Amino acid sequence: MKKLGLLMIATAFVFGSGFLKKGEDGSFSLDTAAAEKQANEAAATASAEVDKIAGQAGAMTDAAIAKIKEAAAKIDVPKEEILADLGKSFDDIKAKAAAMDPAKLTAYLSRYGAVFQDTQAKVADYAQQVKDLKWTQKFGAKGKELKSTLAKYNDQFAGLKDQATVYLDALKGYGLDPAAFGLDLSAYGL
Repeated sequence: MKKLGLLMIATAFVFGSGFLKKGEDGSFSLDTAAAEKQANEAAATASAEVDKIAGQAGAMTDAAIAKIKEAAAKIDVPKEEILADLGKSFDDIKAKAAAMDPAKLTAYLSRYGAVFQDTQAKVADYAQQVKDLKWTQKFGAKGKELKSTLAKYNDQFAGLKDQATVYLDALKGYGLDPAAFGLDLSAYGL
């Protein structure tokens, strides 16, 4: 009895849905064109809605990035502050970066470009001075002093890269792409 009831419901659905068409000869045929048309219309409507929402999300993201850039431009990060952080532990730097908002992170990373350039220039300068030393001077006091200073700046550059990576990761943790802020530190291996 249940089976008969379900069969009757299914039959009523099929006949009521309009998918079965009665031909001139009295036979029934399945018409899928109407179903296909409805499916295509539904897909087009859904696609248009997705595009609309994606456009709204893009506009909101652009507005948020503009606000962050504006706030970051007002923040001055002294070069000395970045260099002073070289004496801090890696965990302290991570905690400092975690406590920053995106604007402060952007301001820090913007300053890193200038600090990297200065440090790279000093490394190049001292490397050239060591290279220009006469053979006898390379093992003397002047050579040792220049090599020591060069090693210091090489270590400083490596430390700066490690710190910048922490700040970059913190900015990415907010779901933000550093390139959206014009931050390109790829020249320094980041």
